[in-house]
Amino acid sequence: MLIAAWLAAAGCVAEGYAAGKSRTGATVEHAPVDVAQAATPPAPAANTDPECLTITQSSETTYMISNTACADQSVLTSIELATGDASVRCFTKKIRSQISIASESAPPVINYQCIEGTPGCSADVLRSMFPECRAG
Repeated sequence: MLIAAWLAAAGCVAEGYAAGKSRTGATVEHAPVDVAQAATPPAPAANTDPECLTITQSSETTYMISNTACADQSVLTSIELATGDASVRCFTKKIRSQISIASESAPPVINYQCIEGTPGCSADVLRSMFPECRAG
């Protein structure tokens, strides 16, 4: 499927067929390709991790991020905080039960969360996904 998409993007799809060249230079006809389907990228895989974290406001400028749904597991998360000067601060954190965050401008935003230890969920993976975020 990815080859068909690449061929379509490279202009190699003509009238529903992908054409290529063999080593001898002869044109090789391939199976019919649905051009509309080839140009459409596949849908991202659904996040199989549950939504574990909830945000509540505990005072005018303080918020609690609690691990309510997955209390017996640690959750790795990327959290974003707006600052007063329209910039954004970001950090990654492991939450077992709850953390308190001071935020004057707006509530924190959870950009991503996953259960630590599940496939694709480690501190290194989060750091690579959000290199601008500091470890928390």
